Amino acid sequence: MLEAATTSSCPVCKHDARPEGVNLGGYQLYHCSHCTVRFAPRAFSVPVDYDRVYQSAEYDSEQVRGLQFLDPEKIAEHPTYRSFFRQVHHFPRARLLDVGCGVGRFGHGAHARGWDVTGIDVSARAIESGRPFTPFPLRVATIEELGAVGERFDVVTAFEVLEHLSSPVEFLCTLQQVVLPGGQVFCTVPNWNSAFVRNSTRPDWLPPIHLLFFNPESLRTVAERSGLVGVTTGIIQSDPVPTDALRRARWLARRLLGRPQEPLGLWVHGRTAA
Repeated sequence: MLEAATTSSCPVCKHDARPEGVNLGGYQLYHCSHCTVRFAPRAFSVPVDYDRVYQSAEYDSEQVRGLQFLDPEKIAEHPTYRSFFRQVHHFPRARLLDVGCGVGRFGHGAHARGWDVTGIDVSARAIESGRPFTPFPLRVATIEELGAVGERFDVVTAFEVLEHLSSPVEFLCTLQQVVLPGGQVFCTVPNWNSAFVRNSTRPDWLPPIHLLFFNPESLRTVAERSGLVGVTTGIIQSDPVPTDALRRARWLARRLLGRPQEPLGLWVHGRTAA
């Protein structure tokens, strides 16, 4: 059943947003015509056990299995992570903090390319799963805890984090507290303009786990409203194998015909004020 039509304050720009007539995971999506973000306000107050998410079959298959056999260079060339290495150039002794690192997969690629990596996550289960296989620190910690003890980094990344948050601008403001002046911030999110994202039935891609749904315009707005400067955005092309048999057949046909990959994700890159 659809929720009654009303307005809800946009979590990005604070303008009034209205129901779009789209349901995901049983939650009505609202659309802000000002910044174009979609969001599920009724899911904002639903608690999510991320330890449980990290032990799901999907996460175990995609992230945990094979950690001991990871090839860091292949990780660095994953479409999501490759966008980072193309936009952010390494320099000697550069410190990188990966927020929401999970089991630390991105960190393997960054460490192999010379970055001084630290990963943090709120899930003890994820950190415990990844720590035995990482040559860099993984910590159960928050940005606030690192900021309180004066830790600062040249670059901070947050892969697939913003879509989980009801206050993304505030998160990026907090994140900048641990970035050196003139330092860099790099984030990725799923792309609402992708049919794969809009039609997903995976529980970990739906509300109440994913609360916000971005396109390039709304992602740029989040970054700029947080005070980042020199903001740029781009598309992450990928083409994961669907679990549904019919969609898997279409996926195979696309690959055989050499058709373009799905615009599955978005990246945003900006700097803190010097």
